[in-house]
Parts: sequence; structure tokens; C-alpha cells
Amino acid sequence: MNDEIGVKKIINNQYDYSNIIPMLDAVSYLVEYCDKTNNQFSELTDKDEEKNKQYKIEYREYQYKKDYGQQFSVAIYDKDYKCIICKDFDSFMVAVRDGNLNNVSLLEINLFLGFYSGKGDNLEMHNNKFEIIFKPYATTFTRTADHDDNIMNKIESEIIDILNQFPSANSIFCNKNS
Repeated sequence: MNDEIGVKKIINNQYDYSNIIPMLDAVSYLVEYCDKTNNQFSELTDKDEEKNKQYKIEYREYQYKKDYGQQFSVAIYDKDYKCIICKDFDSFMVAVRDGNLNNVSLLEINLFLGFYSGKGDNLEMHNNKFEIIFKPYATTFTRTADHDDNIMNKIESEIIDILNQFPSANSIFCNKNS
């Protein structure tokens, strides 16, 4: 098995960003990054499918076989908990232009990058979920996975880097200095 694809391991990494200030520009940049990552991953799985198309099933060897559950979404909840779901960066920007990011009670970014790897019919599922939830004074980033994959580790690290660039402030509700 390719080390890049990883070994079976339960990953449940949670990060608390409750003192960040989710300004529109920073959130938009994060949404754009997740959308681009989703598109690049789709290209990766498409190339793997194309490469294996010429072989009989028993001779196919996949590193990143497409899982049709792969998805990216941004859920925007207003104060009345009405929800708008955006499936890509462009639809998110339409929601921004339409004023749907004013007085938000919750914004949730979900990126699921699942795939199969292995030979022939002996394929192993790899689940990778990245979830960023913005609530007032309760912002979290969670990565759950069932394999330790270098590519997924890099995505996690890049999301952390982006979140670390958000402006932050300590308040009586959340003080990261104590």
C-alpha cells in the first residue's frame, strides 16, 4: 500500500477557534479554498478512473477511486434558522451579494473527500470529513478520518493555517490567554 494513501487509523482532530472574528473576506477565502480543494480532488479521482479504464476489473489498481458521496457544501442559517445551502464558491458569493451573510446565527462548511484504494475488487474505503462551524463565540474545526493520509493531512494543515490568519480577540466570553 502506498504510504501517501496511508494506514488505517481513526482520526478525530478538533480545534477551538472561538476567539476568531469571522470577517466576510476571511470566510470567503476559506470557502474558496475548500471549493478548490474539492475540485482538485475530483480531478485526481477522475484521472485515476481514466488510467484504470483500459484494464479488466481484476487488474485495476486504484489510489483514488471516486466515491460518489464526495461533496462540498456551505450551510448558512439566519436568525430564524432558515437555511441556504451553497454547493460551490460561486453560489456562496451569490448568497453574499444577496445579503444572506448578514445576521447569521450559524455557518457550516463541510468537505467530504471519500475515496477507495486497492486492487481489483479488493478496495478499501477512505473517509475524510472536514467541518468548520462558525457560531458566535463557538467556532470549531473538526477533521474525522479512518486513514492517516498525507494528502488529507496537508489539507487539514492548510485549513488550520487559514483559520490562524483570521483576526482574533479575547473577550469575556472567550479568552484564549487564560
